[in-house]
Amino acid sequence: MTNRDHVFRDALQLHSIPGLDAMRAVAVTMVVLFHQGLPVSGSLGVMIFFVLSGFLITGMLLREHSRSGTISLRQFYRRRAYRIFPTFYVCWAVTIGLLVLQHRPFHWAQAAASFFYLSDYARAFLPAAQQVTFPMGISWSLAIEEQFYLLWPLMLLLVLSRKGRGTTWVGMGIIAIWCWRALLLSVLHGSWDYAYNAFDTRADALLIGGWLAFALRERRIPWAIPLLVRSQWLVLPSVAALVVASYMDIHGSARLWPQLLIFTLEPVLAAIVLVQWVFWGSIGWRFLEFGGVKWIARLSYAIYLYHPIVLGVQRYIHVPHGQRLLAIPLILTVACASYYCIERPFMRKRDHGRNKSVLMDDGLHRAQSN
Repeated sequence: MTNRDHVFRDALQLHSIPGLDAMRAVAVTMVVLFHQGLPVSGSLGVMIFFVLSGFLITGMLLREHSRSGTISLRQFYRRRAYRIFPTFYVCWAVTIGLLVLQHRPFHWAQAAASFFYLSDYARAFLPAAQQVTFPMGISWSLAIEEQFYLLWPLMLLLVLSRKGRGTTWVGMGIIAIWCWRALLLSVLHGSWDYAYNAFDTRADALLIGGWLAFALRERRIPWAIPLLVRSQWLVLPSVAALVVASYMDIHGSARLWPQLLIFTLEPVLAAIVLVQWVFWGSIGWRFLEFGGVKWIARLSYAIYLYHPIVLGVQRYIHVPHGQRLLAIPLILTVACASYYCIERPFMRKRDHGRNKSVLMDDGLHRAQSN
């Protein structure tokens, strides 16, 4: 294993991983700016979140399995519940309350789909016109992540119990989703709304992050990391490729196969950028550790949840389009209130009584939780 491998692996043990914080901050910023009407790919921002989640959760579970020989499903679901549910359900209640107070029409069945983390499939089958008015429509991506959290530990135990490398099994799952998505759109004439929103057509991004975590554990591709981080200038073509893909995604394409190719390549490119930012962020790119970057990353979950509410209120009171960027300070204020009043107290309650030696050894868990 080369010195660059050591540097990269050591970076993943840090209390706060600069590259991952920066990617999280960039992703949530892209989503907010997209919903402000700026020419930024919100879809790519969501894709980055998926890759990060798959990488961090799989890494955390693999470390637990290496330590104890198993994965505690009870503890995993407990941690996820404390981390996700309180903020989500407060936001859901605020969203529905505002819709009622503003006398805006909505369907309770759609609100229930958001409540039960089924909005990905609810939106997949809805006409585009109804997706715009879907209560807490942002929850479609959270539903995909929650379904991943529910199923992935069980699948991981199955993969770890079988002969062969985990990268092989996870890779087969990724390819299966790619084939299914292509079959759905090209042969079965399924809708792009379904392919964009549904868990079974979007889980490849999460699995690509999981594959990367497996590859690091198994040292399956020892040559890849030194190659990707041989020079810091190699980050430029990776980021440029993501920018080009997102530009094509924004402007769309009437041709199916280019769109499928973009959708397939984006999470792969995001995983490459992840490796590069973690490495260079740990040894030289100090701007990834700026307080503002880490602060946005820490608030990213609350920003993601609450920014549609702030923007919705802004539209309701008819704020001129040219002044809509003024909503950003308000979004940050609401996100701060949510983080310090809801998220942090529940995370402390989650971690109360947890074995300190395990906590100190779990860099990926702390990076993901914070």
